[in-house]
Amino acid sequence: MAEIEVPGPEPEWETAPSYQGGKRNPAFQQSMWEFAASSFQLVAGLRPPLEALSARLRLTVERGWEDLGYVDVAMFRIEQVDFALSRLEGAVVPHTFVWVSRSADDVDAALDILLRALGIDREALAFRGSIEAGFEEFDGSSG
Repeated sequence: MAEIEVPGPEPEWETAPSYQGGKRNPAFQQSMWEFAASSFQLVAGLRPPLEALSARLRLTVERGWEDLGYVDVAMFRIEQVDFALSRLEGAVVPHTFVWVSRSADDVDAALDILLRALGIDREALAFRGSIEAGFEEFDGSSG
């Protein structure tokens, strides 16, 4: 059987995962996180780093990218609720973002499930809310 040769990229094509002003490359690549993120809603930020949170649950952290740069993400399920924890590389705010599946009926209950599994309480929250309703920031003090 003859070997089929695949030609290399055209010289004017941009890399597939980058912005393509002229859309000269016929492929536009998304990271696994960019694709999966559409199934999740951002609901909170946690003060502890992603490494400590993922170590607690023995999660594997995967690296992807989004419009703002590289992102480290762990996606998992607890009590039939889908979660993701993410951290954007070089972010001004170093919080770990908490994402919950858009199909979750009660986001507050889901957040409680996560915090309980992580062995932390709401004092670990840096902010809480949604993109649609806005976010409430917490200073970390109790009371």
